[in-house]
Amino acid sequence: MADVVGGLAVFAVVIAVGWLLVRAGAVPVGSDTVLTRVCFYAATPALLVTTLAGADLAAVASRGTAVAVVAELLGIGSAWCMQRLVLHREAAESMIGALASGYVNAANLGIPVLVLVLGDATAVAPILLLQLLVLTPITFTVLDAITRRGSPSRFATYTIPLRNPLVLAVLVGVLGNVSGFDLDAALRGHLAELLHTLGRIAVPLMMMSLGMSLAATRMRPPSALAAQRRARGGGAVGGAGAPDGVAVVSGVAVPAEPVHDAASRRALRWAVAWKLLVVPGLAVGLGLVAGLHGTALLMPVTTASLPTAQNVFMYASRYGVAKPLARDAVLLTTAGFVPVVLLAAAVL
Repeated sequence: MADVVGGLAVFAVVIAVGWLLVRAGAVPVGSDTVLTRVCFYAATPALLVTTLAGADLAAVASRGTAVAVVAELLGIGSAWCMQRLVLHREAAESMIGALASGYVNAANLGIPVLVLVLGDATAVAPILLLQLLVLTPITFTVLDAITRRGSPSRFATYTIPLRNPLVLAVLVGVLGNVSGFDLDAALRGHLAELLHTLGRIAVPLMMMSLGMSLAATRMRPPSALAAQRRARGGGAVGGAGAPDGVAVVSGVAVPAEPVHDAASRRALRWAVAWKLLVVPGLAVGLGLVAGLHGTALLMPVTTASLPTAQNVFMYASRYGVAKPLARDAVLLTTAGFVPVVLLAAAVL
């Protein structure tokens, strides 16, 4: 427990360093965008390749990862039923509410948190594949059918996951592992040295960019923020844009205005509670049924406790559905997941 608390303290200090760099004017506003892209396109893929290339794939396909995957699927499915049948939200709004309740930030926050808590980010690979190769296409299909917003570039839309550098890194790492490719011997060891060097900077850069993004958002009014994003082409990693008054950087959506209507506030409260309490609870229950205890159980519980992914906000923006709910769920679950992880580490 003390190790986890100490690790999270270091985690917080690195975020604070990024925040101070922007507030002090040592780096320009918007620097977080550069760091996020470095992580997304270079550092994090390198970390995934080296991690998976040398991992025990039998451990990756363990009961723990199965529990994590099933907990997320059950969390999203049950949240949809709650949003649709209990809160009586429209079908498209229920889909976004369900994703906000269970679709986790597996890359930007999942990797550093798992490294911190468990010392290994291998377990994030199945979650990434589930979300990007299964949940994302299903979401596009359902929302296209509901909103009737098919586009002439539908092929490009549906193949986004296959062009995602994180997915490609997972596939390369797994293929290298299965084929027995000796990464350390390739190019006289220089390839492994390159990948390890890039991989080592992934976690601190993610945390520093998060601090920079929070500082930059607080320094600018919403209109100025939107203008700057439009001037530089706007958009979060992956090419999706953000509407006026919303910052989506470093994997976190920072709201510029509150959710106004009572129905949306109620749906938001349920989504946040589902993400931070129900889904981790499902992971605990499923893990105990599967015979997991201690550290083995902590892995799926930690994964289930991760905050809502920024991708949910991108999907809501793409289809013009429940954007305030998605935006605020990302922010609130990002702020609230640390106590849940600390509690899980203390108990397990």
